[in-house]
Amino acid sequence: MKRRGSYPANREHFARLVPFAQRIIAVCKENGMRPVIYGSFAHFAYTGDKGMNVNDVDIYLDEKDYPKLLRLLKKEKIKAEYNPKWHTLVIKKGDLRVEVDSIDFWYKPLRGKSLPRRFEKVDFYGNLVDMISLTNLERLYSVAYARTDDNKEKIALKMRHLESFLGRKLRR
Repeated sequence: MKRRGSYPANREHFARLVPFAQRIIAVCKENGMRPVIYGSFAHFAYTGDKGMNVNDVDIYLDEKDYPKLLRLLKKEKIKAEYNPKWHTLVIKKGDLRVEVDSIDFWYKPLRGKSLPRRFEKVDFYGNLVDMISLTNLERLYSVAYARTDDNKEKIALKMRHLESFLGRKLRR
């Protein structure tokens, strides 16, 4: 899957976001970590919908790698905040944001069984990176919708958008 030159509706923001996300992903890969892209970038990559916005890049990472990543980011003077309750690192530079979520904590359905760790390779604007499969993106939206109380409408909108692209209802 190659999307080089393809931009979402918020092109200017996205054009600044990609190099920032590339740097975070490179830090991970150069230091033996395996980042996996998911979220709105994966949604955009699969649909190619130039009318949607991609405001951040979401990646999964093994939570055991968080302390190492935090040390490396600090050396590069990149700000990151760890939220132990949500098992998340939020990495920011101005209005740019990369959210790192624990693959062990978040990448599983409601019944506690992890989703298959089969990923697609994607050309993330010049860097080959793992990305969640379309099938598992579908499943994650359904799980997120079931788990959340305050983001149901936002997730429902994403689900409807993906359903319109697929021409069918998402797997539940």
